[in-house]
Amino acid sequence: MFPLVAVTTVFVATYYFIVTERLHRTTIALAGALLVLLLPGLSLSQDEAVGFIDFNTLGLLIGMMLIVAVLTRTGVFKFLALRVAQRGKGRVFLIFAGFAAITAVSSAFIDNVTTVLMIVPVIYLVSDLLGKNVMPFLVMLIIMANIGGMATLIGDPPNILVGSRALVPGMSGHLSFMDFLVNLGPLALICLGVSLLYLRLAGQRDFFASPDEAKSKALESMDAAQAIRDPGLLRRALAVLGLVLVGFLFHHELGLEPATVALAGAALLLVVTRINPEELLAEVEWGVLFFFIGLFVLVGALEAVGVVDLAARGVLAVSETPAVLIVMILWGTAITASLLSAVPTVTVLIPVVQILVNHLGASDPGVALAFWWALAAGACLGGNATVVGAAANMAVVGLSSKEREPLSFATYARTGVPVTAICLLITTAYLLLRYL
Repeated sequence: MFPLVAVTTVFVATYYFIVTERLHRTTIALAGALLVLLLPGLSLSQDEAVGFIDFNTLGLLIGMMLIVAVLTRTGVFKFLALRVAQRGKGRVFLIFAGFAAITAVSSAFIDNVTTVLMIVPVIYLVSDLLGKNVMPFLVMLIIMANIGGMATLIGDPPNILVGSRALVPGMSGHLSFMDFLVNLGPLALICLGVSLLYLRLAGQRDFFASPDEAKSKALESMDAAQAIRDPGLLRRALAVLGLVLVGFLFHHELGLEPATVALAGAALLLVVTRINPEELLAEVEWGVLFFFIGLFVLVGALEAVGVVDLAARGVLAVSETPAVLIVMILWGTAITASLLSAVPTVTVLIPVVQILVNHLGASDPGVALAFWWALAAGACLGGNATVVGAAANMAVVGLSSKEREPLSFATYARTGVPVTAICLLITTAYLLLRYL
């Protein structure tokens, strides 16, 4: 009993400090992981703790961070954003929708945090040229980034975690890039369309009114091509990224893990670009990686002392009807992620959902998949409800505070909460109709 209570206490305390941000999340996650190793009576060895760490997730993140670091140097994101804005010909909704499209697509195949970091500065530039309030653009950017990231394995950290750790009875290996694209891709497209429609209908009429002709011409006269800082580097980076995406599509058939594909692409890019690897490694978000390591050890300790099993039994005590539990997971994950952030929420729930899958989905792969898609979709969509729900949200808030006034919790929630609720209702129907 002591190990169970002690590990739970450490985990709750760690979670509290992560949520309240009284300490840096990486610091507290590593401190919590170390503390469970030092607890008397737990008998958790260092080798066992290392075994809890999911190196496939870490390798995938590192590989994609290195590839994106090279792409960022080329200026391609600014170029695409300016081109999209100019194609709108001064029609604000077309520009708005164009930014939504480029954000969603980029988030699906790069990652949503990098996407918003690259597009936010251009949004400020374009909104100033049009004479429009930047806040509706920033709100749209967050919503589209999180929904777009839901579509693929590599688009959002919660998906990376689910794809790297989820097991489905009767299926060999973990969920693949194609599994996410085929199953969550259509849902993401529906939610993107509905969300954009809601943003248009709920938006202020004067925001979407056409700017004066002088402002439109100022935007159209900008030379977007000047944003490309190194065309040769861009060609090589896009070629390697294309190979990596093909590798993701066929990694199951090739017998490769996603981390292997991403790291191979990063290594190839280093070879063909001759960039000093120390420069690129300095751009890897090591704090994020060590935050994951700490969480993996903490959740592994929870499994080792039986907390995860108790939680799963508690869920099953509510109901053993798959439809009821799938809806519980979807909405429960979304609400928790909106308040406590998506990554730690998913990290804790993955072993719980695995027990439910093994118990209820052993004879029906469709039911098993529905559990995992409910978890992944709940995390990505729940991250849209508040500014603290996902890393991309906080990145936008941070950039907005540096530019001018920060995007506030209340300003964002007025749009984020209803959009999230609508998308969750759509997802509920989608999961129940398609998989049960």
